[in-house]
Amino acid sequence: MVGMRPMPNELPNSDLARASAVYQLLSTNPGKAWKEARAALKAHPNSERVQFVAGLALIANGKRSEARAHFANAIKLGTPDPDAYLNLAQLSAETGRLDFALDVVGRAKKRFPDEVRVAQARVNAHQAVGDLAGALSAVEAALAEFPESSDLHLQQGLLLSDCGNLLQAIEALETLLKDHPDHVLSLINLGRFYAYTNQPSRALEITEQAYSMAPKSPAVIENLAIRRRENGDFKGAETLLTQLVTMDTEFADDALRQLADIISKGDLDTLEQQVQLRMKRTRAPAQLAQMEFALSAIAKRRGDDATFVKTLKRANKYVSKLRPYDARGDSQSHARSRQSYQDSDVAPASSPALPAVPIFIVGLPRSGTTLLERMISMSPHVAGLGEVALLNRFFSVEGNLKTASAESLSQLRADYAKYQTFAGSTEYSVDKMPVNYMHLGWIRKTFPEAKIILLRRDPKDLALSLFENYFNDAGQNFSFEEAGIQHRIQSFDQTVSEWKELGVEFLELNYEDLVSASEDSLKTVSAYCGVSFDDAMLRPEENEGSIRTVSSVQARKGINQDSIKRWQRYPDLLPKIF
Repeated sequence: MVGMRPMPNELPNSDLARASAVYQLLSTNPGKAWKEARAALKAHPNSERVQFVAGLALIANGKRSEARAHFANAIKLGTPDPDAYLNLAQLSAETGRLDFALDVVGRAKKRFPDEVRVAQARVNAHQAVGDLAGALSAVEAALAEFPESSDLHLQQGLLLSDCGNLLQAIEALETLLKDHPDHVLSLINLGRFYAYTNQPSRALEITEQAYSMAPKSPAVIENLAIRRRENGDFKGAETLLTQLVTMDTEFADDALRQLADIISKGDLDTLEQQVQLRMKRTRAPAQLAQMEFALSAIAKRRGDDATFVKTLKRANKYVSKLRPYDARGDSQSHARSRQSYQDSDVAPASSPALPAVPIFIVGLPRSGTTLLERMISMSPHVAGLGEVALLNRFFSVEGNLKTASAESLSQLRADYAKYQTFAGSTEYSVDKMPVNYMHLGWIRKTFPEAKIILLRRDPKDLALSLFENYFNDAGQNFSFEEAGIQHRIQSFDQTVSEWKELGVEFLELNYEDLVSASEDSLKTVSAYCGVSFDDAMLRPEENEGSIRTVSSVQARKGINQDSIKRWQRYPDLLPKIF
């Protein structure tokens, strides 16, 4: 949401002073902010500025639909800037009212014709309803009007990524940076895209470049910490995350949560004190959720089971309310890929030739996909790609499925070949994007030569691992509630079963066998893939590749069975599943 411009000093009882007081409370005490806003509304009901901050206060308290009326009032009262229009349009789009949102943007355009943010609002409205094609068209139209806007060029790059066109997104940001080499947000997003395409050295280099330009920018510091953590530089990540905590910005909460995973055990007491102190200073659910996750990680490392369960339940309860799981929509997404595959008469693609035989490892998150990828890629004939988002992003876009053709699948092969070349010359490449299980038929049709390995894990241990980790990805919203985890496991089982019925072939492997009978399991995998077994596969801890998942710490350890049957320690955590 859009904030508001700085206010001049006014008399204590003026409407601007009352509005400013509300604004100052928004990030630290949203409940009190709304209380003050209600009082200000009674005293100054015809103040456009008070109406505006009342809308912001409602948003801060999770009452987004109620906020719309106050932004509408601010507009009627003659708001002097476009912020109320932009917020009303965004909130309306979020509730599916795209036509009304676009009408609001149109009115803003007439009043503020030279305001680039209004053009951006039209793009945002299409994004809010999931109309990525419309958003791309809107950003292209906006660029025609404001060709010098670096922010619009950045938005175009981000949209290309969201549409599954990650290589085009990289090209767009690289072009932008030629004209605006100091555009820090483009640098850190390009760093993210390099990481997504398994170019860890380039990702780290360009993010460090952003850091050299803006060493005090919280967003830059956080991104550099993530890049260093991905590459196993935990001390470097710790230093940066500690810097974020010291700066006391909105990024401090997430920094404390991440520190709980990587800080030395000797510093856990100090970290816990910092977390407790921060919890006393806020009532914002999003912040409290991060703090509870931090406390649960600290308790887990100490072996304090009771505190672990208590804090983890509170953490997930906060997040599940902020990011509710759309079970119906998730079921439709699962079914859409299979149904489109059944309805399609597109022949399997065979060109262009790939530089390496692709190996896809799929399964539910936390099922061991990272471990298996790091094992296999210890072979001198295999390169690990990490999680390549290309296929899921492409096949998750309904329009791509409806228009799938020999040409589009060939183009997808060509794009994927570019990902493979980032790993250098190799005979085989390993892509361990778990969610690709939703698209097994399409993957087989696009890459007939591919080897596909599906990992399963004890659902109880799987559920525990999902519930105890924080996923900063809307696609993982199911993991914050027991019913959501149950639904996703059932969807997974049904999806895999139906792909089998459709004749899609793949190798199934159990996580428990992988860690308890590692050599036998890896020999089975090697034989299936056509790769010679190598003893180095049994030493994944020696793999120096980057890890972009929540397994970044755990997966750098040697093979162990510590997680098998661990759910038995917490029988009350997920009672319906356990």
